[in-house]
Amino acid sequence: MRLTYFGGPAWDAGPLPARGRGQESLLFRLAVDAGAAVSVRALADDLWPVDAPDDPRAAVQSLVSRLRRALGSATIEAVSGGYRLTLGREEIDLTRFQDLVAAARREDDPERAAALARNALDLWTADPWVPDDFDWARRDLLEDRAHAQRIAGPHGAPTVGAVDDTRIPAALTPLIGRADEIALAEAQLTDERLLTLIGPGGAGKTTLALELARRHAPAVFVELAPADAGGVWDAVATALGRGVRLSESTVGQAQGSRERALAALAGRPLLLVLDNAEHVVSDAAQVATDALRVAPALRLLATSREPLGVPGEAFVTVGSLPEGDAVALLAARIRAARGHAPDAGETEAVARIARRLDGLPLALELAGAKARVLSIAEIEDGLADRFALLDRGPRTAEPRHQTLRAVIDWSWSLLDDAQRDALLALAVFPDGISSADLAEVTAAFGLPETAIDDLVERSLVQRSRGRYRLLETVREYGLDALHRSGRLEDARGRQAAVMAQLALAQDRALRTPAARPAIAWFDANEENLAAATRFSVGHGELEVRLARAQLWIWQLRERFDLLTSVLNATATPADALASEADVVVAAMAMLMRTMLDPTTTHLSTQSVARIAAAAQRYDSELAAVLPVVLRGALRARQDRRGDEPWSTYLRLDESDLTDGPAWSRAFAAVMNAATAQNNGDIEGLGDASGRALDAFRHLGDAWGTALASQMRSEWLMLQGRLEESLRIADESTQALEGLTSVSDLLQQQALSVSILLRLGRESEARQRVDQMLARARADGSERAVAQAAATAAALELVRGDGAAALRELERAGSLEQQQALAGFPAQVAAWQESKRALALLLTGDAAGAADALRRAAPVAVRTGDQPIMSDVAVAFARWFLAADRLSDAAAALAEADRLRGRADLSDPIALPVRDAVSAAGRDAAASDPAELTALVDRLDGR
Repeated sequence: MRLTYFGGPAWDAGPLPARGRGQESLLFRLAVDAGAAVSVRALADDLWPVDAPDDPRAAVQSLVSRLRRALGSATIEAVSGGYRLTLGREEIDLTRFQDLVAAARREDDPERAAALARNALDLWTADPWVPDDFDWARRDLLEDRAHAQRIAGPHGAPTVGAVDDTRIPAALTPLIGRADEIALAEAQLTDERLLTLIGPGGAGKTTLALELARRHAPAVFVELAPADAGGVWDAVATALGRGVRLSESTVGQAQGSRERALAALAGRPLLLVLDNAEHVVSDAAQVATDALRVAPALRLLATSREPLGVPGEAFVTVGSLPEGDAVALLAARIRAARGHAPDAGETEAVARIARRLDGLPLALELAGAKARVLSIAEIEDGLADRFALLDRGPRTAEPRHQTLRAVIDWSWSLLDDAQRDALLALAVFPDGISSADLAEVTAAFGLPETAIDDLVERSLVQRSRGRYRLLETVREYGLDALHRSGRLEDARGRQAAVMAQLALAQDRALRTPAARPAIAWFDANEENLAAATRFSVGHGELEVRLARAQLWIWQLRERFDLLTSVLNATATPADALASEADVVVAAMAMLMRTMLDPTTTHLSTQSVARIAAAAQRYDSELAAVLPVVLRGALRARQDRRGDEPWSTYLRLDESDLTDGPAWSRAFAAVMNAATAQNNGDIEGLGDASGRALDAFRHLGDAWGTALASQMRSEWLMLQGRLEESLRIADESTQALEGLTSVSDLLQQQALSVSILLRLGRESEARQRVDQMLARARADGSERAVAQAAATAAALELVRGDGAAALRELERAGSLEQQQALAGFPAQVAAWQESKRALALLLTGDAAGAADALRRAAPVAVRTGDQPIMSDVAVAFARWFLAADRLSDAAAALAEADRLRGRADLSDPIALPVRDAVSAAGRDAAASDPAELTALVDRLDGR
């Protein structure tokens, strides 16, 4: 298979079967790193740079699943932490182009280099197709084309580059990457007189400075690493003495280093490079100030791990290499060490090594050199102790660059005790920390608040988007230092304790108008909380507090697997309820066990009574309402018949909360509204949804308001108050933005579309459906796609276009495919299958429609969701009407009305049946309903 992008995406000279922006972008992202593993995080960052889905990992997984169906399952391979396109780089025109340019740039022979460049340019038959938000890829390709054109020359001969300044050492190896940094530095050196390259140790600041110096002859390079405080002027004078002819007036005069250097610089158009200034930063700053003042034609380039602090200083940050450049550098060093590049079976491991080494050039150089004596797999395994693995570098390198540990040791040696303690503290926070949490974290570790900011100045900590983070290599150094000093256990304990404290504060905000920033906090600290939760196992109160702090966010995010496993591990015995956290965790654990196994012996009158008695000691919303829920669960278990869902019978006694917190009362009301809606209790739905909506609005709880609004909107729709129902439904959708999954949001939007169709506003419904489809494609999850597809199909069904409805349903796959997906809601599957039956009926395929109904009915019955069952019953009624079996149609319609709780007079799908029954002089309400299983039998004439 060949994949082409110059002139538009295609494969083997045909259009790509990948459909939609999500699949096209995913394939492109995998293609630019063909043969190498691309992490889920990297894929998510590039696919959704602005508005990421709520669960990026699930969204990427779903998108990959759909792309595999389009291209063939063998095309994309799942690897640890990500995915890999199995095509070779030579099978994709973009990567073949880039590889040819790279080969041309490495080639020493000018004629062979020009031939390779021309071969690359021959591939550029038209501008490359690049997805939206992938401007970086377009820039890279244009830059490579510029390199190829320079090498090929105007007539096929290689162009002559700038002559290297003999005072600057030649590059031992070609520079890989850093195109953006070079471009920015060139611009800064054009506009400013002082530029400092700032970055952590091992980032390649010196390499970049040498490259810039070679481009800006004449230049003088001053190595400051050996200099002590007070010796910077001596180093400058020495370097100038080697590279600049001193004027006759300065020779033989009794002058100090400062005066000789300034005299040599005066009037010269020169680039002076001060390399490795961080340990003599004050002296270097004074040199820069004096030199720039006396030499107007001078430009000065410094490298340092912190700013010089001189007025007018410009900066270029030199950090980790982008993943593609990091992999290319590592692969080049492996090739140099063992004589051949990594083979196809090693590319994934090479990519993983590059990521684990943070893309730091020095670390990559050291790792690549190990390929002379170790296999790639052994190098990767050795990264468990990266400092022992990367313990020897080139003999000619500075001692501080000969090992990975030495790189950070150099920075460590420049820190005071408070700064060292701050680095060690930050090492136990894998997500870093936010600036808003800085005070709590520093207090927990006994640090001055300025200590972490000091580390930012020294390039050991990165501050981005309001968060402080360590590079993974620096974090490993800190963890190793903690371990060697015997302080690791204490540091992890402090981290877990402060995360519990911070999470508990954010948990309270989840049920207030500040829910959105609280959810964002939990998302940003997911790994921090996971690390704290792992440490807390077996630590009693700390373990329970961390579980308590995360219960509600897990509930909102539908992380039921995590919720169940943690609760089972941390549940406090009912007779040891010594805190609010004990009560809430024990109650939630009991509730989750009951949901999974209604026969569980954990739920008993005695155990619920103990929890309820303990809850009265605490002023807590969850502690107040959970005993009421448990009592309702007890009654539901007693009332349950057969294998029906026990939640069908869950009714909460709101009188138990008469004096309870307002939020608890509102929650009980909305739970009762949900039960009433599920059971066709229209009167109960109207009463409970109204009270819940008023209460949640007053409290400002966005999630509660959205849930209550959905219930209220459905009640209003059944009352025929459609305009009011639409307004409430739209308000619910707005309230849910950012609080729940895209699929849940689409479910709410489907309600609005249904109301618009009942109002006869097809054009507006079409606009809403188009927005839903676009959002589902961007999210990529199977559930979201199915939800949007079924809604689009519902629109086509109202329009009477069965073929169009079937095309929409094809987006979501078959019922069997959906049931094979973990966590896919059976309600959505049954609803979609009823739409398929109606679509097939419109196309004249009555047999196919009957098969779809046979599939939909048992799935709907198992859900116990009466509105879904009612929807399926309406589809049966339409089938019987088409078969001219009016009596059976009336029975199916009567069953739909019974399940719904009243006749849904505005449903456009049911309306033809209702009209036909009425025209025949029959009363649909008086017809005997037939259960769905009986309706299946009637399909076969039984």
